[in-house]
Amino acid sequence: MSRLFGIEDALDSDAWYTPAWVFEGMGIEFDLDVASPAEPPPWIPAKRAFTVADDGLTMPWVGVVWCNPPYSNPAPWCRKWAEHEPGGCILLRADLSTSGIHAALSTSSTIYAPAKRLQFVNGSGGPTGSVAFSTVILGRGAVADAGLHRLAATTNGITRQLEVAA
Repeated sequence: MSRLFGIEDALDSDAWYTPAWVFEGMGIEFDLDVASPAEPPPWIPAKRAFTVADDGLTMPWVGVVWCNPPYSNPAPWCRKWAEHEPGGCILLRADLSTSGIHAALSTSSTIYAPAKRLQFVNGSGGPTGSVAFSTVILGRGAVADAGLHRLAATTNGITRQLEVAA
């Protein structure tokens, strides 16, 4: 199959990199990026990163985590994120018809919705084509909640505190 763009820009791949402005707006240094590509993007502020080769789903997660899971199968990442303490942030497709997002929502304390569709970037930080779906960032814990509120204040997005069911 010939492609107009390289594989890192293919719309049918899992290579959806979070743009730097998201991290700049949150102002969080994460302890761990649990689902990093083979070459962790330098703009993700995480002390450590589990790459594809590490298989972050099988590794123990520690501290406040960042998770931009593979969009081809986010459900197991959502379930693990929902159980991880002390929490962190997870970027998801805003599709409520899947079980994964429900698992993550069930333990989230904050939701951030961008004012417009997120423009993902390629592995070099350059723009990719527009995506045909909306995204949300879910947070859990004081660090994540404060970061998502800062992000909303600087980007015209919105945040809402969520009531976690007992």
